[in-house]
Order: sequence, then structure tokens, then C-alpha cells
Amino acid sequence: MIGSHVAPAVVSRPDRTLYVDANPLADRHLTGIGRYTARVALALAKRAPIRFFSQDQELLPTGLDWSQDQDLARWGRRVWRSQRRPLGKPPEDSLAVYGCLRPAERRFGCEISVLHDFTPLIVPQTHSERTRGLFQGFFAETLLSSDAALAVSHATKADAAWLCDFPQERITVCHSGPSICVEHHLHNRPVRRRPEVGLVVSTLEPRKNAFFLLDWFQNTTVLPEATELWWVGPLGWLLSRRRLRQYQKLRGRRIRFLGVVSDAKLCQLYQTAGWSVYPSLYEGFGFPVLDALRHGTPVLCSYNSSLREFQTPGIFFFDPCDAATLDQAWRDFRAAGPIAIPLRELDDHYNWNRVAATLLTMAEPDPSAKPAPVTIRAA
Repeated sequence: MIGSHVAPAVVSRPDRTLYVDANPLADRHLTGIGRYTARVALALAKRAPIRFFSQDQELLPTGLDWSQDQDLARWGRRVWRSQRRPLGKPPEDSLAVYGCLRPAERRFGCEISVLHDFTPLIVPQTHSERTRGLFQGFFAETLLSSDAALAVSHATKADAAWLCDFPQERITVCHSGPSICVEHHLHNRPVRRRPEVGLVVSTLEPRKNAFFLLDWFQNTTVLPEATELWWVGPLGWLLSRRRLRQYQKLRGRRIRFLGVVSDAKLCQLYQTAGWSVYPSLYEGFGFPVLDALRHGTPVLCSYNSSLREFQTPGIFFFDPCDAATLDQAWRDFRAAGPIAIPLRELDDHYNWNRVAATLLTMAEPDPSAKPAPVTIRAA
């Protein structure tokens, strides 16, 4: 294991049927919410058999590998493309976890929604009109059908207090675990650190603030001329591909757009890079920050939203709208010298056993609480 941790006690009924909404697994690159869904399913499967559903259908994958460290995108495709049958009526004591959007109609005994972020409302210019509409309906209406919600950060729960009507007392915060290399490195051969290489891991889309970072990399005077920036992630939405191409013709410094890579390759890249950078305008959690730190790679990171909750050696904050603060973060990183990143402490706090245990505990009724009525509004 990368950093040892003790699994928290799990409160669950062994006879309870667990369902996981498979819709986030439809993402062919399995980023963000899709990876979270896969990780939750793998963690819950340690405690009880998992069944997958999509709307009114049950997915029937066979021969799945339930180990923690494998290529998640391939695993997600196997689930999503599997045979299907009508869902039928789930048992009354069933528990369903919705990883993203959900319908207003209830189907299961207990239904928990995962709240990742409110970015379609907070930074609407970074999303398409269709995406904004889908999430407006979710936050205003269909989320209210859930019995409880798990927020992936304190920032997300705080956003929920003023952006939706879901009761705060029914929202539990539990930070996510890592998106890759949960128990061991997928790339386990020796790797040479390259101090001149910086790594970015994110979809190329407006919220990730690509052009701010690329302009800084092109123009700053604090970086040595031989510095390279490697960007891992798919091309996203609302992005000028023509403008992106101009950054591939720099003199001295070099930018490489590596596209989508396997989890094993990403592990190797994290171990190779001398530093990582994450200039996001807003986050619900921030997988690339945690993943970099767990691979021993310091991170230059935006100081906003959930990202402020990463308080550990190895992280250097900046304002994602002010290049001068990114210059200073780089200077602070260089002046820090060798950095001892506390892997055990990270793994004690950010781990999927804790997430699974929290979900199962949330599903247990509080004998002292009166049941809260749920109103389902007509479409």
C-alpha cells in the first residue's frame, strides 16, 4: 500500500441489497464523477454484492475484476456495455447510491445522492446551456427526492446551503479517496524524477483555466528555458482548438499535450514529473491534487473552493486569475528544497474505505430522528 491506513469500522446489514447508479460510467474517458462512481462501487463491493442500474434497467456485467488497482476506464466500459434487463421492484431495504443526476421518482428503500460540486451555477460560463439546465433541475427539484446526500468536501456542503433546498442536517461530508493507485503503484518499475517537467492532469475545458496556465508558462521569467509542461487529459468543451495549437510552437520551453493515457501510464507520469500544477477556477474535490501528492509530486494549486481543504506539506497555493501569484508559488516551491509529503496521513484521511463506511452508516436510520417528508414536484 502506498501509505498504510486503518479501515474505519463499518456499520451495515449484510442482507441489504446495494445498488450503484451506472450512468456516470458512460463517460468513455472516465474522468471526475465517473472515476468516483467506479471507486465507490469497488469499495462497497468489499462489504456486500453490488448491483448496477441505469434508469429502469439493471446492468448485468459478468466476470468483473473487483481489485482496487486496475484500469478504471476499461472496468467502467465493461459495466456500462454489459447486458441489461428490466430493473423490477428492488427490495424494500435496498440502498441506492446516485453518483450524479437522478430522477424525481423514487425506486429504492434508501437513496443517497453524492454532491460533487455546484459549478454549473457558480461558474456557469464554463458549461454549456444544456449542462446548466440539467443541473439546475437537479439542484432545484430531483435532489430533494434523496434521503441523504454525501458531499465530497466542506466547500460543496457550504455551497449547498445557499444553492439548493436540501436540508443541511441530511448532508454528510466525506472527502474522496485517490482516483488511481489505491493500494499499490500501477507502474512499479524504477522511474527517474525530472525536475524540469511540470504535469497537468485535467480535461481541457474552461473551468480548468487552461489558457491562463499556458500563457503563464509561455511568458513567465521564473521558469528555466528548458522547462517542459505535459498536459494529460481529453479535449473538452467550449475551447478554441485553434488557440490551443499556438502553444505547441514555443521556443525554448516545450508543451506536450499527451491526451488520454492509461492509469498505469498516468502513475508513471506522476512519478516522473518534478512538480504538478492545477489552476482550476472552482472544484468540488480535486483528484489531481491528491493523486500528485500521493505519488510524491509537489503541487502548485489554485486557492479556492474545496482546494483550500488540502492543507499539507507539498502544496503551494496561488490565485488562478493572477500570474504574479503563480510566480510566487513557484519560487516558494523551489525555495522549500526537498519536501517530505506525509503519505500515511493522506491515506488515513483520504481513503475509499472511509467513503464506503460513511455511505453505509448514512443509510442506517437514526432512532431519535423523525422522518423528514419528501416532496416530489410535478414535472
